[in-house]
Amino acid sequence: MKVVIVGGTGFVGQGILQVLVKDKTLELYSLSRGGKRPGSVAGVTYQRVDLEHPNVWQTLLKEADWVIDCVGILWPDRKKQLDYQNASIKPAKKIIATIKTSETKFLFISANVGFPAYLRAKRTVEKYAHQVLGKRAYVVYPGLIYDRTKKRTYYLGKILHVITFLPGLKKYRPVKRKILAQAIEKILQGKTSEFERLRK
Repeated sequence: MKVVIVGGTGFVGQGILQVLVKDKTLELYSLSRGGKRPGSVAGVTYQRVDLEHPNVWQTLLKEADWVIDCVGILWPDRKKQLDYQNASIKPAKKIIATIKTSETKFLFISANVGFPAYLRAKRTVEKYAHQVLGKRAYVVYPGLIYDRTKKRTYYLGKILHVITFLPGLKKYRPVKRKILAQAIEKILQGKTSEFERLRK
């Protein structure tokens, strides 16, 4: 099975690849602006791409069994000229349009909670994916994704994990990066995951 992760060099994408690479039946690809970096996962084919320009990446997506979209930003960056439209919505729409006429399945990393503008961008992609791809569109809704390798969110994630039983806090849904990756692996195997449902 061929799996392509767009944004595979980011925090979430790398975590997914670290889990999936253990399954030797999978052919894994990572597409990103930077390509292969120090610390990249061995056994993965890394390609440097710009989604703004048509290239061989389009053929790769069309031939894949799954495309996982990990592209996006948590908040805008004026200095880098990044906003939700050009860094989250537009890339996702390009991916979806590319695989529209293929049999490729699409899995989008959305969010269970976040800033209003951030969530609007996520819901925009979800809606578009379902409209264009129908049952080939899958969505997961994690809360704060944390891992020991990222100290600034690790301790916050641990604290939230302990207190989410309190009224009104379940929606924050903190999840270890590895746990989310394992949930995604289950979806690729045709199983269901609790992360496919919004938690209120």
